[in-house]
Amino acid sequence: MDISTLNRIKSAPIEDRIQFMEAILQSLKNDLRYKNIEADKAKLKQFKVRKFNLGEEIKADRNEIYSERGL
Repeated sequence: MDISTLNRIKSAPIEDRIQFMEAILQSLKNDLRYKNIEADKAKLKQFKVRKFNLGEEIKADRNEIYSERGL
């Protein structure tokens, strides 16, 4: 950081310095959020979905199933 910039910040009113600090903190939050998103993306593992057939569609009668159980 440039010393003249630092001196200007030191001599600025308190309200301006607080706003400056809030802007820096917001910038850091955004950078950390972006970094976390990138890290999460790196953790993701690609996968392929394979289709398969289980055979014919089975139509189940609810009443018949429960009657077999004795309910």
